[in-house]
Amino acid sequence: MDFAASSFDYVNQNTIHPVGLAALAIVCALLLFGPMRTIPLVLIGLAVYIPTAQRVVLAGADFPFLRIGVMVALSRLAASSQLFRFRMGPIDWLVVAGTLVKLVLMPVSTGEMGTLIQQIGSCFDTLGMYVVVRACLRTIEDVRRLAAESLLVCLPVAVLFGIEKATGRNMLSVFGGVPLFTDIREGKLRCQGAFAHAILAGCYFVALLPLWLASWRGGMTGKWIALGGFALTTIIVFCCTSSTPVAALIFVIAAFAAYPFCAHLRVVWMAGLLLGTILNFVMTHGIWHLIARIDLVGGSTGYHRFHLIDQAINHLSEWWLIGTTSTRHWGWGLQDVTNQYILEGVRGGIWATIALFATMVLSFRACGFWLRRVPFGSAQHLVVYGIGASIFAQMAIFLAVSYFGQTTMIWYLTVALGAFLAESAAVEEARSRGVTTRNPSSASDSRRAPGGSAVGALARSER
Repeated sequence: MDFAASSFDYVNQNTIHPVGLAALAIVCALLLFGPMRTIPLVLIGLAVYIPTAQRVVLAGADFPFLRIGVMVALSRLAASSQLFRFRMGPIDWLVVAGTLVKLVLMPVSTGEMGTLIQQIGSCFDTLGMYVVVRACLRTIEDVRRLAAESLLVCLPVAVLFGIEKATGRNMLSVFGGVPLFTDIREGKLRCQGAFAHAILAGCYFVALLPLWLASWRGGMTGKWIALGGFALTTIIVFCCTSSTPVAALIFVIAAFAAYPFCAHLRVVWMAGLLLGTILNFVMTHGIWHLIARIDLVGGSTGYHRFHLIDQAINHLSEWWLIGTTSTRHWGWGLQDVTNQYILEGVRGGIWATIALFATMVLSFRACGFWLRRVPFGSAQHLVVYGIGASIFAQMAIFLAVSYFGQTTMIWYLTVALGAFLAESAAVEEARSRGVTTRNPSSASDSRRAPGGSAVGALARSER
């Protein structure tokens, strides 16, 4: 496959640094014996400090440290009978379907056993991370706690990025997978920390920012979390010197600036779609040509992104059914599929792209359900809005970036939160109709089940 991620020279090689091994041991201990709710937090810590080059290879199969962490987390949840505490809903099935489509169609498209092995690993990472978050985060309070604790875990990352920006050397390069000397474009350092690319580093923290900003209503502590998260994200985005994270940060700021008007979001969406449709027919090259004009930090490759979308449309007949083995012949440099929507189609046909879009739509629908029922301005209301804002920001990011490595986890973490809201909404709707629903959780854990969550309790108290 002609994807950027496939060219990394550390793939299929044992790469273990003593410090990395010690970190993995600590992570595994925390996953096995720490509080259940901290499992996603521990995995976030592993992702932001240890590059994916740290891995163990067994019988030709790669086990990056993050994958090992997910395996340990799933084992802990299975042993404690907490693995499937949630009720499968439409978003859950879409995530499964989108993943399995790629698992089946990519090997069919390439006809290579190596592709099948690679996709089995990718499938495990996707569903494993998703299930872990769905099982561990069961209330709005869990989400608020994750936001607060993840900020404390991530704060030192800003220091590492600051050092890299000042010295031009990446301290985390000792683990492999990231260069010692920071990449330079047009005289500007593009810091990347533990991430495979500077753009991915910035996007990872921008995706977390809405959850930090959503803590604003949590008293003085919440305000410090929001301010600290904004400062942390701004520093890292500045150090990355990439247009995509800067644009995504602007989208997040715009989303929270629109918070007072959240009761009219449906009108805003419809107006945006109408405006986009009109612009698409008025513009000579289509509305996606606007991407070619974006250059916020200098040296951006907006034209590459526009050209990729243009050629994906021109070659639709080539990839829509089962994907395609290569996009190199679409044009110069287009083997680098820097668009998540197109990459889904290239890997799993139009079906994988539809599953991604449908996941976003249903997540927004769940957010809208609770935004109409939870008191405006309350801490819970803002957290629900923050989940939607994170999905919104990543929708924009996906136009210019395709996730790989540890960055993938942040998308599935966000979607799992959307699925939690959808599950809670389904239970609440059934209760409002007087229908009794079977609770998959034990009686002793009923207070943490979707219908007994902070969201559901608040909505019922208002009626």
